[in-house]
Amino acid sequence: MNNETKTISSYSIIGKKIFLGFSGMVLLGFIIGHLIGNLSVFAGADAINSYAYFLHNNKILLYTARIFLLIMLIMHVYFSISLTLESKNAREKDYLYKQNLSATFASRTMIYTGVIILVFLICHLLHFTFGVFNPDFYGIPDEKNRFDVYFMLIRNFSDGFISLAYIASLLCLGIHLSHAFFSVCQTFSIINTHDAIHKARRISMIASIIIIIGYILIPFTIFMEIISI
Repeated sequence: MNNETKTISSYSIIGKKIFLGFSGMVLLGFIIGHLIGNLSVFAGADAINSYAYFLHNNKILLYTARIFLLIMLIMHVYFSISLTLESKNAREKDYLYKQNLSATFASRTMIYTGVIILVFLICHLLHFTFGVFNPDFYGIPDEKNRFDVYFMLIRNFSDGFISLAYIASLLCLGIHLSHAFFSVCQTFSIINTHDAIHKARRISMIASIIIIIGYILIPFTIFMEIISI
């Protein structure tokens, strides 16, 4: 491989990592926003049903966001697979910033946790968005004739198998996120010292723990009957 080919290959990898990082940050923003909305379940049925009603009553906003997020998801999956394959076949890699870093469990398993998250996402959409699983609990109106999301969540997460499956999947998401922020910082050359590297890793880890605890609290507290109908 001549120097010109190496340079083109290097820029190709960098470009893919930038698109991967950008799509990942968009999806992370959605994950945080989705969590904030879902945590309204702790404020009671009216709060989360009002949140769901607002979303479904603004269909242009809702479907625009869904299409945009779908594009970001496809982009993220495509570039993740592409970079993983290139990483396995390449003999050398050139980055904007290159430093010998010890690989973490999260970084080594990004592609595997990513696959689990993708499967989980599909199941989650079939479950709560389209009502394919447990359809008896889906689309039930509340006293204000709104979609009773509160009832749906309580009935579904009262099932130990469903709660356990969600918690296990969310732990995989947490492992994935724990490396994601650090990886984005590395891609965009935000970190360039040992101290910055360690800080970025700590922030990435702490942020992922906070996010996942927030998500896990919902099925856990419902299954433990801390919140109920």
